[in-house]
Amino acid sequence: MSTAEPQAGSRRRGSWHRRATRPVQLWMIALVILGMVHRWVPASTWVLVHMFTLGLITNSILVWGQHFTETLLHRRSPESARGVQVRRIMVLNAGVVVLVAGMIAAFPVAIIAGAAVVGGAVCWYIVGLVRQIRAAAPSRFRPIVKYYAIAAAFLPAGAVAGAFMGVGVPAEWSVRLHAFHLAVNVLGFVGITVLTTLVTFWATVLRAPMAEGQDTAATQSLVVLSVSVVAVAAASLAGAWIVTAAAMVVYLGAVLWHLYYLARMARRTPPREFASMSIGCGLIWFPVAVGWAALLVAADRVEDLGAVTVPLLAGAAAQILFGAMSFLMPTVMRGGPAAVRAGMIEMNRLAVFRLVLVNAGLLVFLAPGGTSWTRVVGSSLTFLGFVLFLPVMIRAVRAQLRVIRETAAAREAGEKPARVSADTPRPPIAPGKQRNLTGALAAVLVVVLATGAALAVDPSSPLRRGGEAVAVTPTGNTTSVEVAADGMRFFPDTVTIPAGDRLEITLTNRDETNIHDLYLTNGADSGRVGPGETVTFDAGVIGRSLEGWCTIAGHKAMGMTFSVLVEGGSGAGSGTLEDFGAPSWPGSVPGDRTTHGGAPTSAIDVMAPPSDDFATRDPVLAAAPPGRVHRVTLTVEETTDELAPGVVRPVWTYNGGLPAPTLRGRVGDEFVVTLRNEGTMGHSIDFHAGDVSPDEVMRTIPPGEELEYRFTVNRAGAWLYHCASMPMTGHVAAGLFGALIVDPPDLPPVDREYVLVQSESYLGGPDEPFDMDKIAARQPDLVMFNGHATQYRRDPLTARVGETVRIWVVVAGPSDGTSFHVVGSQFDTVYKEGGYLLREGRDAFGGGSGGAQALDLSPAQGGFVEMTFVEPGRYTFVDHSFADAEKGATGFIDVTG
Repeated sequence: MSTAEPQAGSRRRGSWHRRATRPVQLWMIALVILGMVHRWVPASTWVLVHMFTLGLITNSILVWGQHFTETLLHRRSPESARGVQVRRIMVLNAGVVVLVAGMIAAFPVAIIAGAAVVGGAVCWYIVGLVRQIRAAAPSRFRPIVKYYAIAAAFLPAGAVAGAFMGVGVPAEWSVRLHAFHLAVNVLGFVGITVLTTLVTFWATVLRAPMAEGQDTAATQSLVVLSVSVVAVAAASLAGAWIVTAAAMVVYLGAVLWHLYYLARMARRTPPREFASMSIGCGLIWFPVAVGWAALLVAADRVEDLGAVTVPLLAGAAAQILFGAMSFLMPTVMRGGPAAVRAGMIEMNRLAVFRLVLVNAGLLVFLAPGGTSWTRVVGSSLTFLGFVLFLPVMIRAVRAQLRVIRETAAAREAGEKPARVSADTPRPPIAPGKQRNLTGALAAVLVVVLATGAALAVDPSSPLRRGGEAVAVTPTGNTTSVEVAADGMRFFPDTVTIPAGDRLEITLTNRDETNIHDLYLTNGADSGRVGPGETVTFDAGVIGRSLEGWCTIAGHKAMGMTFSVLVEGGSGAGSGTLEDFGAPSWPGSVPGDRTTHGGAPTSAIDVMAPPSDDFATRDPVLAAAPPGRVHRVTLTVEETTDELAPGVVRPVWTYNGGLPAPTLRGRVGDEFVVTLRNEGTMGHSIDFHAGDVSPDEVMRTIPPGEELEYRFTVNRAGAWLYHCASMPMTGHVAAGLFGALIVDPPDLPPVDREYVLVQSESYLGGPDEPFDMDKIAARQPDLVMFNGHATQYRRDPLTARVGETVRIWVVVAGPSDGTSFHVVGSQFDTVYKEGGYLLREGRDAFGGGSGGAQALDLSPAQGGFVEMTFVEPGRYTFVDHSFADAEKGATGFIDVTG
């Protein structure tokens, strides 16, 4: 009987842990799925972050916080309490699901309800912890355990702040609440819980004794951590950013104090298993991220705190969480030493390979001067490193269950378990040095190849640049110059140096929003320089005068040129790539890497169908979504697309398509737009439908950043939105535009409703999204409806005789308007720029029986027309400025009887 009771208790404990951790496994799978499809999910960044923090981390804290509280207090909860604990976990997850669904659907009631349920579940957890602590006998670790409850008390406050931000607050309070939210949730709830756990758990995973005096020092540092979190949170709400930064420095000091003792143990017993190595990596990222955040706040860049999300969550929290889970899951699952060992061995499979992928991927993602290609590679490698935890975990569970079953079968057969002594051969738990070295080299090879491939295909990469054959005797001297980029100019824009000197240029980007670079025609290049950054590069030994410019599309045309003049050299040469034997593109202008060799309009067949693999953009205008708050994520992507048959060119898009998604709402609706820049240069967005100060929401943001743009639509109309970064004509011509339809309050339903966004394309070379010379001359190569010149000739709009058809038209330009006409039909209703010119044949003065033949719109104007077809047939819609129609602005409407 005495043997059976512990086994039964072990099974019951294992059962509780399996039930309580099942949501963690489900959230893990959901995160993997969301990571692959996030581009198509509204508010995807928010959803990813909160599925991880609330779904994965909060669940883990509630489960393992309970486990460690019982272990350290030597007071296990009765089995009757297990059901309550599992129900608490279920309540928490119900709240998380409602909250996430509310954010995706932009439904404020669900957001508030979900946040309230999450906060309530954590309060329930706090009450349980306090009761256990009070009932426990005095012990060595009782003063430390209470910090589980203190840390958890921060989360309900964060949930309240999150609910306010979710339903909408003024811009100033949005910044303050975001900083408060990060302080209480990440520094307080997550940070203090992790550090409390590691007081004893770090020694456990290292399989080493605790450092002398560690528990006393930990108790003192946890006091400082808790007080500093309160100070950071209060100062953030008050907008006292200097105080906030100072309190964060104090928090950082307490973290380092805490980690000092952990490092002493690691020095004595180095990490050898995945659990200890992963936790160790996370503990390195944590103070780095906190210090970075403190610097941002001290520099009055609070709005940029989102930059530390990746190192805080992926670098620190995720690695600590996965490390802890890899140790705890086999331990809690139990089944005897042999079973636990089998699970541990599998948990350590590919340990170093996974860790190098995660951490090297993070470094590639965060590297200064990185491009969109390197960020994609870095995030993908990190994601892969974390995803590999799933198959490893499954293998560990199977291995442990196999040993448990084999042991049970042997016991039932009457076999006695073999005696285990110190001399009994057992497979090592930790992978050996050779295996670790092989895994590290393999991961490094993957990272190097992936990053190298990204740099090789990135047009802005130094690997794509040429060099110069210098025909001059070097002097051995170096001339150093300082150049500033600001306001689409270089200061100075001309430098003079002696022939044969080596030129060293220090470039500072003083522009607060735009990325710039400086390219010289000998192939020397600064690389991309972000706002406020400074780089120094070697331009080589100079033998002749050189030209230079900013290679960001359109910046050269706006005046960002630079000259290097030589004293005593061959100054007559222009210093172009051709002068030095480097290849040039057909049709290129001497000294300019921007090609102008795009096919002229006469070479484009605007009567031919699109290519077979081109997907026609759906012109049907969907109804406005339910609710009065609409959350939208628009991601800038630089890609390629077909603009006409045989014409595939680089394009810049919101969410990968031309035009950008058409948004729709009603007067009084609020739009909360998250702009995410995943391009290689600065981009922005301007909503004509919003009555807001443009200073913040329309500012240009560099690659890798995002901003939130809130506005209420107070007036009806067909509104344009577009990128407002300079050169604006180029950014719009490249594809960064879309329509926002705000229904008039009395808009009647119709049988069919379509939307057409008209735009122009000025074809540059194969690697260029536009040609600034053509834009300046107003010579478009293509004029298109919804981003393609011939798509609606192949796939017409449709209607039936007698149906009322409404067509919304918005002109994106950038420079031409439209005279929209449907051949063979007349408009009985015309709505332009917020008002009716005709409504069912009646004009503004009450006259009846009127009709219209065209809707005239200038660039950035919009409206709609309505018509009823009386006969079946194929009707053509055109821009009745026939020069534009002949460049592609046509399509068909097929009407059936």
